[in-house]
Amino acid sequence: MRKITDGEIRNKERTKDKLIEAVGELIIKEGYTSLGVNKVAKLAKVDKQLIYRYFGSLDELINAYFRRKDFWINLNNVISEDIKSDTQDHGQTIAKDFLVNLFNHLDILKETQKIILWEISEKSFATEQLSLEREMLRSNLFQITDPKFENSEIDLRACYAILCGGIYYLTLYANATGGTFCEINIMEQAGRERINKAIACMIDLLFATAEPNKTCV
Repeated sequence: MRKITDGEIRNKERTKDKLIEAVGELIIKEGYTSLGVNKVAKLAKVDKQLIYRYFGSLDELINAYFRRKDFWINLNNVISEDIKSDTQDHGQTIAKDFLVNLFNHLDILKETQKIILWEISEKSFATEQLSLEREMLRSNLFQITDPKFENSEIDLRACYAILCGGIYYLTLYANATGGTFCEINIMEQAGRERINKAIACMIDLLFATAEPNKTCV
């Protein structure tokens, strides 16, 4: 059997990188509907057969792109160990920091914005897999917050869903219109600081209110 050289391995990785970057460039410039084997290969300047050789299919290439570029997945790699070890405040700090980081980074991660738009516009194998990986991160978080909210009227999952959805909408709206929302200019630093403070305050209030048999109203 012929030995695979270091040069061949490096060439393979370079080609894979070019294909992944081509997917991102097409999504940003032309939208997810532009993705196709021929178009991706042409932009990457490689033979389209290499997509099948290195990734198996276009869907798997797109999944590789998601794993590299999606904020949630990248954050999962960073905070997984923190989630495992953070039991002192029942995940309050992580729950708060995650949402603040999501809001702060989503504005500059244009590719992630495009991915979110893709998810809510069209059902596909690639976006379904991405949603599953995001749910795994949230599940890990809720495992350490659940004891705090046991026998409480506070539904942290529902509250977190509203907060995440609000962050998505605020970011997409601000970048699409450049306007204000509830008289707050999200594009200005002062406006962003107000949102960050509100996110932290709401999480703190949820944890402070999470007492057995205490009602929300």
